[in-house]
Amino acid sequence: MIKTQFYRRFYQNLSNDTRHFLRSPGLVVTTSVAFVLLLFFIVLPVWSVLNKSLTVSFPTVTVSFPKTTPNRTNSGEMLTEAILDAIKTVEGIEEIRVIAEIRHRFIVARFNKNWDEYRAIYDTRRTVKKTIKELNLFVEDIEIKLGKERYRSFATFAEFFSKARHYRALCNSIIVGLITTVLICIIAFIFAYLTVRGPHLMRKPLKALAILPRIAPPFIFSLSLILILGRNGIITKTFNLAINIYGWPGVIIAQVIAFLPLGYLMIENVLRSLDPSLDDTARDMGATEQRVLFKITLPLVSNGIFKAALLVFILSIADFANPMLIGGDVPFLATSAFLLWIGEGNLEMSAVLCVFLLAPSLIAFSIHEYAMKGKTYITLGGKPTQAEYRKISPRIFYTIMPVAVFVSISIVVCFCVIFAGAFTKILMVDNTFTLEHFTSVNGIRSLANSLRFSLGATLIATPIGIILSYMLMRKRIPLKKVLEFVALIGFGVPGTVIGLGYILFFNSPPLKLTGTFAIMMINEAFRNLSVGLEAGISKLQQIDVAIEEAAMDMGARAPRIFIKVIFPLIISAVAVGFVYTFMVAMIAVSAVIFLVTPGKNLISLYILAVTEIGEIGMACGLSVMLIFTVVLCLGALSFMLRYSRFTMTLRGV
Repeated sequence: MIKTQFYRRFYQNLSNDTRHFLRSPGLVVTTSVAFVLLLFFIVLPVWSVLNKSLTVSFPTVTVSFPKTTPNRTNSGEMLTEAILDAIKTVEGIEEIRVIAEIRHRFIVARFNKNWDEYRAIYDTRRTVKKTIKELNLFVEDIEIKLGKERYRSFATFAEFFSKARHYRALCNSIIVGLITTVLICIIAFIFAYLTVRGPHLMRKPLKALAILPRIAPPFIFSLSLILILGRNGIITKTFNLAINIYGWPGVIIAQVIAFLPLGYLMIENVLRSLDPSLDDTARDMGATEQRVLFKITLPLVSNGIFKAALLVFILSIADFANPMLIGGDVPFLATSAFLLWIGEGNLEMSAVLCVFLLAPSLIAFSIHEYAMKGKTYITLGGKPTQAEYRKISPRIFYTIMPVAVFVSISIVVCFCVIFAGAFTKILMVDNTFTLEHFTSVNGIRSLANSLRFSLGATLIATPIGIILSYMLMRKRIPLKKVLEFVALIGFGVPGTVIGLGYILFFNSPPLKLTGTFAIMMINEAFRNLSVGLEAGISKLQQIDVAIEEAAMDMGARAPRIFIKVIFPLIISAVAVGFVYTFMVAMIAVSAVIFLVTPGKNLISLYILAVTEIGEIGMACGLSVMLIFTVVLCLGALSFMLRYSRFTMTLRGV
C-alpha cells in the first residue's frame, strides 16, 4: 500500500513537472543542451569503459582469392585446400572459417586474443605465398588482411582474477586508500581542533600549513621524499641508513600530505560551526574536557569526518602520479591500467582495471552525495551565542600537538627540499648554485600550455555549473535528481577511468576529438563541473525566491533576472568554481595523461616525465615555477574578484 502511494505520487509529480516544463520553450532548449553535454562528456565515456571491459578482441587474418585461376581448371578447390592445410600449420590459430561468394573465397583465421597481431599476419603471409609458389599457381588478386573480431564476454574479468599481479593491484589500492583515509581524518581533525580551539597565536600558521599542499601538484611530495629518503637522499646519505621509501611507505606518506587540505577544510568547516555553549554547558555539569571531546565534539563533527573520509578515499585509490613515482614494484590499479594501455596496448584489461577502480569510487561518492545528504546535527540556532575562550587541557594539548608539529615540519621540509633541488645542480651530489633548471624550453612551453588549458577548462566548467545550479534550484524540471546526479558524477569518477573513456569514445567519427587540445580542456571541465554546481546550489539556497518573483512581477524575463539579479548575488559561488577549477587544472595528471599528444604537453605531465628519467633538478625547478605561477594566478584572480565586487557595490547592484 505504501509503495503504491509512493509510485502514484512519483508519477503524479513527474506528470505535473513535465507539463509545466513543456510550457517554457527556452527552458526545454537549455535543459536539452545540458542533458546532451552531460551525456556525451560524462555518461558515454564511462559507458565506453564498461563496454570495453565486456568486449574480447581476437586478431584475425583474412585471405581472399578468386574461385578459379587463369592457368588451371578446378584450381579454386585445390587452392582452398592447399591454403587451409598451410594455415593450419601457423602458430596461435584458434579457429579457421571458409566463406564462399560468387567470385571469391575467403579464409578467416582467428588467433588467440593475446597473440601478437603483426606476427600473425607475417606468419600467414609467408606460409600462403610459399604454398602458392610450390603449387606453381598464378593468383592475380590474392589479398591478406589483418582484422579484429569482437565478442561479448566476461573472459577478461576471469583473466583479471587469474593473474596475481592484477588482483594484488586491486587489493593494494583499496588498502592504501583505507590507510590514507584513516590517517588523514585523524591528522585533519587534530589540525582543525587546534585552529578552532587552540591558542590564538598558532591558529593561522597551522591553518596555512594545512592548506599549503593544495597549491602544489600531489606528486611533488613523492619527489621530495625521494630527495630526502631515497637511495641517495639527504637523510639516507647523511646518516648512512638502509631505508627503502619506495612502495607502501612512500605512497602513503605522499598521499597523506597531498590530500590533507581536503580533509582539513571539510572538518574545520563543521567544527567551526559548532555552538561553543554546548561545551560550556557540559563542563558546567562536571564533564572533563576529554569526555566533552569524545562524547560531544566528535559525534557532532562525525558527519564532516565521514564526508571527508569518503572524498579522500576516492582521491587516494584514483591517485596516479604518487604510485607511479614512488610506488616501486608494488602494483596499483591506476598505474597498472595506464601501463597496460600505453605499454601493451591491452585496452580490454585496462578497461577491466578501470571498472574495479570505478566501482568503489562510485559507491563512496553515492554514499557521500545521497546517503549523507540531510543527515546533520543542528548545532547553530537563531539565537546568538558567545562563549569565553578556554584553553585546551594539557592532557589533550600535549597529546595532539606533537602530531601537528611533526606533520607541519614534514610539509615545510618537503617544500624546502624542492626549492633546494631547484637551485642546485644535483642535490647532495653537486650542491653548486645554478639557475639552469629554470631555462628548459620545453618546460616553459608546457607551462604556457597549462595556463591555456586551465583557463579554457575554467571558462567551460564555471558557466555550465552555475547555469545548471540555477535550473536545478529554481526551475521545475522532470527527473531533476537524475540530472543532478549525472552532473555530479564527474567528480566521483577516477581520472584514469574518464581519461580512458575519452580515448575510447572520441577516437572515431562523428566526434573524433582525440589528439586535439580541446578534448583535454573538455575532459577537465566536466570532471570539475560539480564544484561550481554545488557552490551555486549552496548560494541559491540562501537567496529568497521573493526577489526573483518581484523582478518577474515588474516584467523581467528569466534570462534578464538571472543576469541582473541572480548573478551578482551568487558571484562568490562563481568565484569558488572558477578558482578551484583553475587551480586543479594547473596540477592535473591522471586523466589528461591519456589524452596528451606531442606538442601539447602540460607542465605537470612534463615534470612527471623528467622525474621518471632521473632529471630531479629540472623536476624541482619546474615544480617551483608551477607553484609560483599558481600562487600568482590565484592572487590575480582574487584581486579581480574583489575589484568586481567593489565596482558592483558602487553601481548599486
